[in-house]
Amino acid sequence: MDSGNHSTDQPLQLKQEEEDDGVDGGEMLRRRISSHPLYGLLLQTHLNCLKVGGIGELDRGYLAMDLMEHRENEIRCLNTLNQSELDRFMESYCYALSKLKEAMEESQLKSMAFINSMNSQLRELTATGAAAKKPTAASSSAATSDTK
Repeated sequence: MDSGNHSTDQPLQLKQEEEDDGVDGGEMLRRRISSHPLYGLLLQTHLNCLKVGGIGELDRGYLAMDLMEHRENEIRCLNTLNQSELDRFMESYCYALSKLKEAMEESQLKSMAFINSMNSQLRELTATGAAAKKPTAASSSAATSDTK
């Protein structure tokens, strides 16, 4: 009994193929993403976000190695399947990471401007306070004449 809905046939077919390959859905998706032409851009954009966020060199090193491995794999095998949904996802994710990086940089610049302003004000206050505490020649001579 065919209801004419073929959209449910495709996921069943993909699921069957994945079961035949012994690969679960998550692993299959990871493979498709890591072999996608935009995966390198995704990693680079993620790495740029980590740099702005001040993540440690060790963490960035792992991502950089993954990026280099991907570039090598990208040359060897490009997935030729129609991946319009995955394409849109990858493009959107790269765009979102780029926007995140911009927002992080903007926030960081505002924070640094605030810190620098507070630092300048503190220096002015301490310089003014130190100058007020130092006895001047006129005030010290007046103090000695008062004691006589």
